[in-house]
Amino acid sequence: MENMKNFGSIELGGALGGYEIVNRPADKLPQELASAIGIVNSSPLLGATYHPIWYVGKQLVNGTNYLLIAEDIRATKNKDTFIVGLVINVPPGEGAMKGEGAKVASIIEKADLTPEVQAAFDTAEKQLCGVSYKPVIYAGSQVVRGVNHYIVCEAKTIYPGAKPFAAMMCLNVFDGNVSVVGIAPLATTSKDEPELFGYAFTW
Repeated sequence: MENMKNFGSIELGGALGGYEIVNRPADKLPQELASAIGIVNSSPLLGATYHPIWYVGKQLVNGTNYLLIAEDIRATKNKDTFIVGLVINVPPGEGAMKGEGAKVASIIEKADLTPEVQAAFDTAEKQLCGVSYKPVIYAGSQVVRGVNHYIVCEAKTIYPGAKPFAAMMCLNVFDGNVSVVGIAPLATTSKDEPELFGYAFTW
Protein backbone atom coordinates (compact mmCIF):
# COMPACT_ATOMS: atom_id res chain seq x y z
CA MET A 1 0.00 0.00 0.00
CA GLU A 2 3.03 2.28 -0.14
CA ASN A 3 2.26 5.66 -1.70
CA MET A 4 -1.33 4.57 -2.35
CA LYS A 5 -3.37 7.37 -3.89
CA ASN A 6 -6.29 5.37 -5.27
CA PHE A 7 -8.92 5.39 -2.52
CA GLY A 8 -11.59 3.80 -4.69
CA SER A 9 -14.92 5.45 -3.96
CA ILE A 10 -13.81 7.07 -0.70
CA GLU A 11 -14.45 10.78 -0.56
CA LEU A 12 -11.74 12.40 1.52
CA GLY A 13 -12.97 14.71 4.23
CA GLY A 14 -11.99 16.75 7.26
CA ALA A 15 -8.32 17.67 7.46
CA LEU A 16 -7.48 15.44 4.49
CA GLY A 17 -9.47 17.41 1.94
CA GLY A 18 -6.63 19.79 1.04
CA TYR A 19 -3.76 17.29 1.05
CA GLU A 20 -2.07 15.21 -1.60
CA ILE A 21 -2.30 11.78 -0.01
CA VAL A 22 1.04 10.00 0.36
CA ASN A 23 0.07 7.21 2.78
CA ARG A 24 3.26 5.69 4.22
CA PRO A 25 4.27 4.21 7.58
CA ALA A 26 6.97 5.92 9.62
CA ASP A 27 9.80 3.75 8.27
CA LYS A 28 9.13 5.08 4.75
CA LEU A 29 9.50 8.82 5.37
CA PRO A 30 11.32 10.86 2.72
CA GLN A 31 14.64 12.25 3.91
CA GLU A 32 13.44 15.86 3.96
CA LEU A 33 10.54 15.00 6.28
CA ALA A 34 12.67 12.84 8.56
CA SER A 35 15.12 15.76 8.82
CA ALA A 36 12.27 18.19 9.52
CA ILE A 37 11.00 16.03 12.38
CA GLY A 38 14.51 15.93 13.83
CA ILE A 39 14.74 19.73 13.66
CA VAL A 40 11.33 20.18 15.30
CA ASN A 41 12.19 17.76 18.10
CA SER A 42 15.48 19.54 18.80
CA SER A 43 13.69 22.76 19.83
CA PRO A 44 14.25 23.35 23.57
CA LEU A 45 11.03 25.38 23.80
CA LEU A 46 8.70 22.79 22.34
CA GLY A 47 7.71 21.04 25.58
CA ALA A 48 7.13 17.76 23.74
CA THR A 49 8.69 15.40 21.23
CA TYR A 50 6.90 13.82 18.30
CA HIS A 51 7.37 10.27 17.09
CA PRO A 52 5.78 9.72 13.66
CA ILE A 53 3.45 6.77 13.18
CA TRP A 54 2.07 7.44 9.71
CA TYR A 55 2.80 9.97 6.95
CA VAL A 56 -0.60 10.99 5.64
CA GLY A 57 0.08 13.63 2.99
CA LYS A 58 1.40 17.04 2.04
CA GLN A 59 0.21 20.37 0.68
CA LEU A 60 1.94 23.46 -0.67
CA VAL A 61 1.33 26.34 1.75
CA ASN A 62 4.18 28.85 2.28
CA GLY A 63 6.54 25.99 1.56
CA THR A 64 5.26 22.50 2.32
CA ASN A 65 2.93 21.32 5.06
CA TYR A 66 3.37 17.67 6.02
CA LEU A 67 0.51 15.92 7.83
CA LEU A 68 1.39 12.98 10.06
CA ILE A 69 -0.21 10.83 12.72
CA ALA A 70 2.22 10.97 15.62
CA GLU A 71 2.82 10.24 19.26
CA ASP A 72 2.93 13.48 21.23
CA ILE A 73 5.19 12.78 24.21
CA ARG A 74 5.02 15.62 26.70
CA ALA A 75 8.01 16.78 28.72
CA THR A 76 6.35 15.86 32.00
CA LYS A 77 7.48 13.63 34.84
CA ASN A 78 5.38 10.75 33.54
CA LYS A 79 6.03 11.55 29.86
CA ASP A 80 2.31 11.71 29.15
CA THR A 81 1.64 10.45 25.63
CA PHE A 82 -1.15 11.32 23.20
CA ILE A 83 -1.99 10.48 19.59
CA VAL A 84 -2.31 13.59 17.43
CA GLY A 85 -2.45 14.84 13.90
CA LEU A 86 0.77 16.78 13.43
CA VAL A 87 1.34 19.38 10.71
CA ILE A 88 4.97 20.34 10.14
CA ASN A 89 5.75 23.26 7.85
CA VAL A 90 9.03 23.50 5.95
CA PRO A 91 9.54 26.92 4.33
CA PRO A 92 10.65 27.20 0.70
CA GLY A 93 14.28 27.72 -0.16
CA GLU A 94 17.53 25.92 -0.78
CA GLY A 95 17.42 24.20 2.60
CA ALA A 96 13.94 22.72 2.16
CA MET A 97 15.28 19.31 1.14
CA LYS A 98 17.12 19.21 4.48
CA GLY A 99 14.07 20.30 6.44
CA GLU A 100 15.68 23.61 7.37
CA GLY A 101 13.38 26.04 9.18
CA ALA A 102 10.87 23.29 10.01
CA LYS A 103 8.31 24.14 12.67
CA VAL A 104 5.05 22.79 14.05
CA ALA A 105 2.23 24.48 12.12
CA SER A 106 -0.63 22.85 14.01
CA ILE A 107 -1.54 19.97 16.26
CA ILE A 108 -4.88 18.22 15.85
CA GLU A 109 -5.89 16.69 19.17
CA LYS A 110 -9.53 15.95 18.42
CA ALA A 111 -11.45 15.64 15.17
CA ASP A 112 -14.20 18.14 14.46
CA LEU A 113 -16.91 15.64 13.47
CA THR A 114 -20.25 16.59 12.02
CA PRO A 115 -23.20 16.00 14.39
CA GLU A 116 -24.23 12.96 12.33
CA VAL A 117 -20.79 11.35 12.42
CA GLN A 118 -20.28 12.25 16.09
CA ALA A 119 -23.59 10.56 16.95
CA ALA A 120 -22.54 7.46 14.99
CA PHE A 121 -19.17 7.43 16.72
CA ASP A 122 -20.78 7.74 20.17
CA THR A 123 -23.16 4.89 19.35
CA ALA A 124 -20.33 2.70 18.05
CA GLU A 125 -18.12 3.33 21.06
CA LYS A 126 -20.85 1.97 23.35
CA GLN A 127 -20.59 -1.32 21.45
CA LEU A 128 -16.88 -1.66 22.25
CA CYS A 129 -15.41 -2.96 25.50
CA GLY A 130 -11.95 -2.78 27.02
CA VAL A 131 -10.59 0.05 24.86
CA SER A 132 -11.52 3.74 24.79
CA TYR A 133 -11.41 5.72 21.55
CA LYS A 134 -11.03 9.44 20.83
CA PRO A 135 -11.49 10.69 17.25
CA VAL A 136 -8.37 12.53 16.03
CA ILE A 137 -8.83 12.90 12.27
CA TYR A 138 -11.87 12.28 10.09
CA ALA A 139 -10.46 10.62 6.99
CA GLY A 140 -13.49 10.35 4.74
CA SER A 141 -16.65 8.53 3.74
CA GLN A 142 -17.73 5.89 1.28
CA VAL A 143 -21.20 5.11 -0.03
CA VAL A 144 -21.75 1.35 0.14
CA ARG A 145 -24.75 -0.28 1.81
CA GLY A 146 -25.34 2.93 3.70
CA VAL A 147 -22.25 5.04 4.39
CA ASN A 148 -18.88 4.00 5.78
CA HIS A 149 -17.02 6.60 7.82
CA TYR A 150 -13.25 6.36 8.40
CA ILE A 151 -11.84 7.94 11.55
CA VAL A 152 -8.30 7.92 12.93
CA CYS A 153 -8.54 7.47 16.68
CA GLU A 154 -6.44 7.60 19.79
CA ALA A 155 -7.10 4.17 21.28
CA LYS A 156 -6.27 3.26 24.84
CA THR A 157 -6.71 -0.04 26.64
CA ILE A 158 -8.62 0.57 29.86
CA TYR A 159 -6.10 -0.21 32.56
CA PRO A 160 -3.80 2.03 34.64
CA GLY A 161 -0.68 3.22 32.82
CA ALA A 162 -1.79 1.99 29.40
CA LYS A 163 -0.06 3.71 26.50
CA PRO A 164 -2.33 5.03 23.74
CA PHE A 165 -1.98 3.86 20.16
CA ALA A 166 -3.31 5.04 16.82
CA ALA A 167 -6.07 3.08 15.10
CA MET A 168 -8.30 3.49 12.06
CA MET A 169 -11.98 2.86 12.79
CA CYS A 170 -14.52 2.17 10.06
CA LEU A 171 -18.17 2.76 10.96
CA ASN A 172 -21.17 1.93 8.82
CA VAL A 173 -24.42 3.86 9.07
CA PHE A 174 -27.37 2.22 7.33
CA ASP A 175 -31.06 2.90 7.80
CA GLY A 176 -30.41 4.53 11.19
CA ASN A 177 -28.28 1.66 12.47
CA VAL A 178 -24.58 1.97 13.33
CA SER A 179 -22.11 -0.90 13.18
CA VAL A 180 -18.35 -1.18 13.51
CA VAL A 181 -16.96 -2.57 10.25
CA GLY A 182 -13.44 -2.85 11.63
CA ILE A 183 -10.68 -1.32 13.71
CA ALA A 184 -7.00 -1.67 12.77
CA PRO A 185 -3.97 -0.25 14.59
CA LEU A 186 -1.74 1.96 12.47
CA ALA A 187 1.65 0.33 12.23
CA THR A 188 4.89 2.32 12.20
CA THR A 189 6.64 -0.09 9.83
CA SER A 190 5.73 -1.33 6.37
CA LYS A 191 5.97 -4.98 7.41
CA ASP A 192 3.07 -4.47 9.82
CA GLU A 193 0.75 -2.52 7.53
CA PRO A 194 -2.93 -3.21 8.29
CA GLU A 195 -5.14 -5.05 5.82
CA LEU A 196 -7.97 -3.64 3.74
CA PHE A 197 -11.39 -3.10 5.26
CA GLY A 198 -13.68 -4.82 2.81
CA TYR A 199 -14.37 -2.41 -0.03
CA ALA A 200 -12.03 0.24 1.24
CA PHE A 201 -8.74 0.74 3.01
CA THR A 202 -6.95 1.30 6.23
CA TRP A 203 -3.78 3.28 6.42
